[in-house]
Amino acid sequence: MPVALAAIALAAVVWGAIYARRGSLAVGCGLLLFVSYTLGHQFWNARIGPLPLTLDRILLLGLAVVFAIRWRCGQLAKRPFTASDWALAGMLLVFAMSALLSGQPDFSDGVTSKWGRLVTSFVIPAVLFVAIRNAQFTRQESTWLLVAFVAFGVYLAATALLEVTGGWSLVIPRYIADPSLGIHFGRARGPELNSVSLGTYLTACILCTWTLFSLAGRRSSQLALLFALPLMAVGIYFTYTRSTWLGLAVSGLVVAAIEIPRRWRFPAITMAGLFGLLMLAISWSHVVGLEREGTAADAAHSVNQRKSFAYVSWKMFCDHPLLGVGFGRFYDRKLEYLSDRSQNFELDSIRPLHHHNTILSVLTETGLVGLAAYVTLLAVWAQNAWRLAQNANLPRWSRALGVLMLALLANYLCSAVFHDLTLLPSQHLLLFAFAAITVNVRQAAPSQDVTSWSDGTESEWHALRPGEGRGAIPQATPFEDSGRATPVKLFGMQIARVTISESVDRVLTWCHESRGESCRYVVTPNVDHAVMFQNRADLRAAYADAALVLADGAPIVLASRMLRRPLPERVAGSDLVPRVFQTADKRLHVYLLGAAPGVAEVAAARVESESRNVKVVGTYSPPIGFEYDDAENARIVADIAAAQPDLLVVGFGAPKQELWVHRHRCQLQAKVVLCAGATIDFLAGNRRRSPTWMQRAGLEWLHRLGSEPRRLASRYARDAWVFPQLVWQELRTNTYGK
Repeated sequence: MPVALAAIALAAVVWGAIYARRGSLAVGCGLLLFVSYTLGHQFWNARIGPLPLTLDRILLLGLAVVFAIRWRCGQLAKRPFTASDWALAGMLLVFAMSALLSGQPDFSDGVTSKWGRLVTSFVIPAVLFVAIRNAQFTRQESTWLLVAFVAFGVYLAATALLEVTGGWSLVIPRYIADPSLGIHFGRARGPELNSVSLGTYLTACILCTWTLFSLAGRRSSQLALLFALPLMAVGIYFTYTRSTWLGLAVSGLVVAAIEIPRRWRFPAITMAGLFGLLMLAISWSHVVGLEREGTAADAAHSVNQRKSFAYVSWKMFCDHPLLGVGFGRFYDRKLEYLSDRSQNFELDSIRPLHHHNTILSVLTETGLVGLAAYVTLLAVWAQNAWRLAQNANLPRWSRALGVLMLALLANYLCSAVFHDLTLLPSQHLLLFAFAAITVNVRQAAPSQDVTSWSDGTESEWHALRPGEGRGAIPQATPFEDSGRATPVKLFGMQIARVTISESVDRVLTWCHESRGESCRYVVTPNVDHAVMFQNRADLRAAYADAALVLADGAPIVLASRMLRRPLPERVAGSDLVPRVFQTADKRLHVYLLGAAPGVAEVAAARVESESRNVKVVGTYSPPIGFEYDDAENARIVADIAAAQPDLLVVGFGAPKQELWVHRHRCQLQAKVVLCAGATIDFLAGNRRRSPTWMQRAGLEWLHRLGSEPRRLASRYARDAWVFPQLVWQELRTNTYGK
């Protein structure tokens, strides 16, 4: 026996040396994925002191050595960090600190430790992620990977059928036939001895098969793939796991939503959804009382236990909302909550169980901080996959990998809602591997990254340099006015590097000059404007012709300083207008256009009483939809011309006010126009601004959100998601010249 082991070890070293020099790192990572799932701990394990050894860990060590050698020799891509890398590093740091600070549990299940769970479910997948994203990943390797998953899916489906039909003599590995090992004996559970895991992997294999089918050029190949699909679907059915059925359905809908032609998309998905709901309604009692390895009553009880998990999780979260009870501590920290009798369902049945929901598990163990890190990582991966899938400049196989990753994420989340996947390391190996592939392929793509957020419409998402391809954002024209401040280029906009005092002086100077053929107008972009600017050509045109672009938004100023293009201070429109009125030392004729009926008149009275040199020569509140009414627009322009104001204050809200002023700039008989949002309401006292301390702290947005949550919540959520990405793209442009 020692001689045989020595021979095997020697062969492994020789072949490992050959592979290290000539083999594909991407193929090695794929092999690790299959070995980890098929030939894991139950197949073979040993210990060297306190360290447990399995075949996949030995292979992982070998891949790490190969990676280090190739990195040292300069044979890897060495791609710069992306948002995916930062999000992954942040999540690992949060989870590790949570585990470190949570202390030792009072007792455990005797198998799962918090550090073992962290390493196997997150650290090892992260190592695989780093290896794949820096490897050379070509179309050929992509094809071979998909072929391998098709073959793997056929093997798993055959194993599932043998399990439920009792063909134990043909099952490989043999330990699958042992009822004393693992869980879910009596239904399809696969090499990892877990039906949830098997269903997730089979769904991934189906998605890979469909992806390969869409890329295959030969009808014979497509026909073979079509035969493989129902076999895998049958395997999923025999897992008797509701979450995997749901995962297959939802991931299929994701693929359909992207692949179906636009005109057929909505009706097709609607019909599929209605059909699914109908089938669910018809078979609801069967689904809830699904008879598996236990009785139907056991299955129904499993469904009811979800209430207990949700209730206990809520109580634990209320007591530890920010940092949670500590990574890996749900198992023992839940016990103190099981004696609660304030509800009408029993809790004690979950005493010997780990959590049954990944999202709630992360929330209760690591709090809002950990959940934010976890969700951010998944969201960044989803966005990366979406951009890859919608980049029309890339070949079909690259975009297909983006679609595949989105479907895999949907499949993962369907299982995550019903099971704690942090206890199943293979699930994260699979997810992290495909996330790394999409990051790899997208980073290797041409720099002109066009993202289509809706069919037929290209939105220039990235703030690229001029002439950098179809996705480049047109840059604002150079300043033509000699008195105009030198701009700071941010997010495609050219923002004046001026203080509020300098802005006031410039506006008043223009107000006292003679009238030109067209008015000068001032725009004050905040975060929401910066986000809209990326995919609205009309808004970019309006900004390009503006006489002055001022940063109205603390995040804009903060971002400028992070990017080493500092703006001196925030210049908000709601601060600029009253300062102009207060500073005016000559007669200033003003027209107030906007706000609700009657508000501008109140504002005019207050302005004239508080500013002795300001004369309001006209007010008007246009009706809703006026911008589409040519007659109404002509009437407004004529009224302004009759009043001959020096300064026109427009408060329609963005981007309506900027677009309207830009459209009518040659007709407006005003020397200067200020696009000022809600300023007229503030002048009238109809709406209150945030306290001064909140304005200085950059928290005025929070006050506005509290004042108008229904109108602003969705907008702020979108901006909070998109704006950091814009900053990241600008930072990458600075650092890497991309």
